[in-house]
Amino acid sequence: MEELTKQQIVLVTLLVSFITSIGTGIVTVALMDQAPPGVTQTINRVVERTIEKVVQGPAQQTASVITKETIVVKEDDLVVQAVEKNSKSIVSVIWISGEGDSLKDVFVGNGLVVGKDGLVAIDPSITGQVQDFEGNFVPQKFKVIYSDRLTLPVSIVPASASSKIIFLKPIFDGVSKPPIFSLASLADSVSLKLGQTVIALGGEKVSVATGIVSNLSEKLGDTSVSSTATSTADIVALKNSQIIKTDIHTIGKTLGSILVNLSSDVVGIRAISAGEGDNFYIPSGAIVAALAKVSAATTTASVIR
Repeated sequence: MEELTKQQIVLVTLLVSFITSIGTGIVTVALMDQAPPGVTQTINRVVERTIEKVVQGPAQQTASVITKETIVVKEDDLVVQAVEKNSKSIVSVIWISGEGDSLKDVFVGNGLVVGKDGLVAIDPSITGQVQDFEGNFVPQKFKVIYSDRLTLPVSIVPASASSKIIFLKPIFDGVSKPPIFSLASLADSVSLKLGQTVIALGGEKVSVATGIVSNLSEKLGDTSVSSTATSTADIVALKNSQIIKTDIHTIGKTLGSILVNLSSDVVGIRAISAGEGDNFYIPSGAIVAALAKVSAATTTASVIR
């Protein structure tokens, strides 16, 4: 070392630093592989986002000052935001059973506010028909309780027997000023990916559970949903008819419970048509398609009149 020149000493120092950094990286990766799942999960859930701020100097100066700020966004924060936003769009659907003085309110499921007029999307089986002793269908009465505890009677918007989604329209008799409703933001369910983190919300008193998308298929057990599609429109139609399977088994037991992504958008809704399991959902695209049919029917009726 004593015989080395200053330039050679600098080069040797750089070489040693390079070799040390490589060794440190290898050791770190090896330790991460052996670390408990809880540790790696916590590390993987931290997302770093860099924001660049450009500060203009005086007119005579051409140089600008660029400040870089690193903001840490945790998955927990995104979950909390999604829950706060979407819990305002969930309603409780109440079946009014009995007659006269024996009326009783029975919670039968959840619904999702999708219209400015308070229109609620629900699973058709929630309003299942009831027969009397003579085999005649008995008209059913329902009401919905919105997030602000506003309770309104509703009418069922007609839908075909094969419809995956139907709607409840609030009746404003006696309401002096129509309320302002919190509408759900429906995601493009075609972009849903396997392994994506999702949040389930539902229940008479809204509960929350998190998990991942574990399967996407047109039918249960069929993972080749787009194998027969011949165009982009075919692929979209097929994926809108998909069944979303998750690893969440606690909230999905409630019909009408919803599935939300970390962007706070609704990606699915629990319905009997998705399957008997309590962790199956139909995509938000089914709600969009049903809304389009209802809007078209309303427009046609207006023209006929």
